[in-house]
Amino acid sequence: MNKNKKKRNAFFLALVPHRDARVLAGKYSDALIKAGLTGVYKFPCVAPAAVLPRPLCDDELKKIAFSLREDMGMGKFSVTKTSDVKFSAGTEEMTLFGPSLDHGLSTSMLTNDAVKIKKILSPLVIGAYLLPASHPDYSKVLAENSGQRLSSVMPNCDRLEFRAAAVANMFWRPFEKGDKKGFKWKIGKLFWLPAKRSREKHLDSI
Repeated sequence: MNKNKKKRNAFFLALVPHRDARVLAGKYSDALIKAGLTGVYKFPCVAPAAVLPRPLCDDELKKIAFSLREDMGMGKFSVTKTSDVKFSAGTEEMTLFGPSLDHGLSTSMLTNDAVKIKKILSPLVIGAYLLPASHPDYSKVLAENSGQRLSSVMPNCDRLEFRAAAVANMFWRPFEKGDKKGFKWKIGKLFWLPAKRSREKHLDSI
């Protein structure tokens, strides 16, 4: 039985927005519940970026954080609407939906001889909820909640922007207790995208 549970464990590379951005994303999730959304699973306010065969080591995460900052320069992540992406949750096919980032991770950022990335998730979606394929109103829920502007749920929030973000391992496992089903997750150590100006200052001083 323990072996079966171990096989259901999953590892993801996650993009973790700055705390202020996560708070706003959490408010979006709460607004959906107040609007009457049911039959879904809560998701941490992070954006799963890739499916991993194992957790990445510190050096691998640092390299990805560096590459992402180099690719973005001093630009910000920006969100104006929601989207959805398929998410393999171990027990059944699900769809993750929430605020969608305008910048993703490229294949080159995740190329590594030591670890083979199983799948890159695109677009990057800050999780609001997981929608199971077995949901009785699956198509209707997606149609109503994916592709909408944030302001349609939160009138005072037309755009979500942040520059500070980190990458981390995300541990994911489904669980069952009696007739209750759910998921457990854990976000590993955060590796923040470096400040480009700080890096340039360091290079100039060499």
